[in-house]
Order: sequence, then structure tokens, then C-alpha cells
Amino acid sequence: MSALRCGLVVDGSAALVEDAEHGLAVVPLHIQIGEHEFVDAGNTGTYAAFYRELRQGGTPTTSTPAPGEYLDAFRTLDAEHIVCLTIPARWSGMFRSATVAAEMLAETEGRTRVTVVETPTAIGGLALVARAVAEVCASGADVETVLARVRSASSDVQLYGALMTLTYVARSGRVNALIAGISNSLHVRPVFRLQNGDPDRVALTRTASGAVDALERAAMERLDSIPQWLLVYHADAGEEAAALARRLSGATRVARTEVVELSPIGGAYTGPGAFGFAALPVDGAPPRDAAASPAF
Repeated sequence: MSALRCGLVVDGSAALVEDAEHGLAVVPLHIQIGEHEFVDAGNTGTYAAFYRELRQGGTPTTSTPAPGEYLDAFRTLDAEHIVCLTIPARWSGMFRSATVAAEMLAETEGRTRVTVVETPTAIGGLALVARAVAEVCASGADVETVLARVRSASSDVQLYGALMTLTYVARSGRVNALIAGISNSLHVRPVFRLQNGDPDRVALTRTASGAVDALERAAMERLDSIPQWLLVYHADAGEEAAALARRLSGATRVARTEVVELSPIGGAYTGPGAFGFAALPVDGAPPRDAAASPAF
């Protein structure tokens, strides 16, 4: 008999530390800046050095994990079934790579044991969805229950953020380079929302404190009265994230909260200085004060 009914596989951008005993495996991501390689696998030890190089003008190069790396993660888990979460396929080759690995494992074992799910979110949103799903897996739930949690969390999660610059996201091709240049020349910080895979602008600000104000207003206006599970994230912007966590505790009903630093793969796309939050409604959870604490 397998130790677990269902396990979870995520990549390093979910900001979770691997815990195979409780059904969680992490696929490492590799980021290159100049001659230095950073391995993104839930270990915060290299984050300060990464952001230092990024602020000094280094251009990061990212690579999609090979199917073999996903296959290794699948084999790490002693579970009857495995759910693997990725960001949207149109943003990365991770969904395809994980799907190939799942097919390879099925061919070897003679049965299908892995379900790969393309979530509609990323960075802090994916990290929050992954935490919600990991808890269900660790509880001993079967795959149908786990997949139901994936669907509900993916549908309900809201992601908000503020960027210090559009330079890095423009490099990814997700923002027109000309628009990015104009925004940067005007020293404007865009505040955005991402839900169900579609981004939209919430506000434009000129300062970090203005971005905190805008994110607080977004929480007050767009989160309902149900207690929320909040994940506040940042890219080398710990003071701003801590201030945002304090403000959010008064802006909405908080069931639980956590502050995490974006891993190198997330920071490579947002750029240093970015911060924001992801939110999931928690039915029936009593509100309590937010307490910013590191995830790992």
C-alpha cells in the first residue's frame, strides 16, 4: 500500500520546501545571471545574492525544467496518485514538460498515476493555491478531493501586485517594450490584478507607499466579507511587504497570513522591488490578526 493517497508536485516558484513524507515534491528551476547560476528549489539562502545581481543590472536567463526533472519528482513520492501544478501553458513550457514526464511514468508503470493541471495564476497566486492543495494532500485525501480543491482554489484565488518597473516583465514579452519604456520614464508603478489568467490594471502610483495604499484599497473593495487566507509576497522589498501585511489585517477579515520572498524565477519576471498579495476565501474560518512570518 502507498503511504499517501495523493501527492503534490510543484516547481520552485511555489516557494515551498520539499516534504516527501507529507506528499510534496519540488522541481528545481535554474536561473542564470552572467556566470552565476541560481537553483530555485524552495531554499532562500541564495535570494539576497540573486537580487543584488539583478539590481546591479544583470540580465537573468531562465530555462524550463526538462521532463526528466519532473519524472524524478514524481518518483520521489510514494503516493497512489500525484497532482502536478504549473503556471499557464502560454507563459511557460512547464505544463508540456510535466505532461511528457507523466506519460513517461505511465509507460514505465503500466498505469496513469499523474494528473498535470495548468493553473490560471502565477507567483504569489500559485504559491497560495499550492499551499491549499498541499494541506489537502497531507490530510490523506483521495485524488478526487484533491482535484476538487485545485479547481476551487484556482477559481477563487485573486492576485494583486505592484511593480517598481516594467522592464523585467517587458523582457518576457507580456508587456509591450514601448509602453514599458514610457512608464519607466514617468517613474510610474503599475498596480495590477490577475484572476483566471487575465491581468488588468488597478492603479498607477509613483511611490512604494502609494502602491501600498492602492493595494489596501483593492482589498477593501474587492475581497468579500468571508475570512481570507492571505499570502503577501515581495521581490527584495521586505519593508513594503511587512507594511502591506499590517494594512491588510485592517482592510479585510483575515483567517491566516504569510509573508514570502519571491523566488528567483518570480523575481526574474517581476524585477526587484515588486510586492503584492494573493487571497483565498476561507469559509467558516474565524478572523484573527495577521502576523507576518517567513514561510520557510
